[in-house]
Amino acid sequence: MTRVGSAKGAALGCLLLALGLPLGRAEAQGAPQPHNLYSSTRDQADLATMQRLIACGIPAVAEDSDFYEGLAQGFYVVMSEPLPSRAAAEAQLWKARACGVIGQVRMVRRRIAPD
Repeated sequence: MTRVGSAKGAALGCLLLALGLPLGRAEAQGAPQPHNLYSSTRDQADLATMQRLIACGIPAVAEDSDFYEGLAQGFYVVMSEPLPSRAAAEAQLWKARACGVIGQVRMVRRRIAPD
C-alpha cells in the first residue's frame, strides 16, 4: 500500500493509476540513483559508444537527458540503467574502461515527463 503525504503526491498517484503504472515504480524514482554516463551529444545518440558497451556485455541505453533530474537538458546521452549502488557503478566503469569507453557516475532521478 502506498502512503501519500501531500496533494501533489496524491495527484501523482492518481495519474500513475490512470496510466496503468505501478505505484511502487514511482516510489523507486523518488531518490536519485547511480547511473553511469558514457556519452552526451547534441544532434543524435552516440551509437558507436553504445555498440562498444553492448559488445563488452555492458547494458546501455540512449536517452534524452530532459527525462533526468541531475543532467543538463538538451542532450542525447548513452548511459547505464540504474545501478544498485555507487560501488556497482564504479565496478561497471572499470569494465567499460577495459573496453576503451570512459564514463562517470552520476546520481540522477528519472522524470515521468520532461519539464
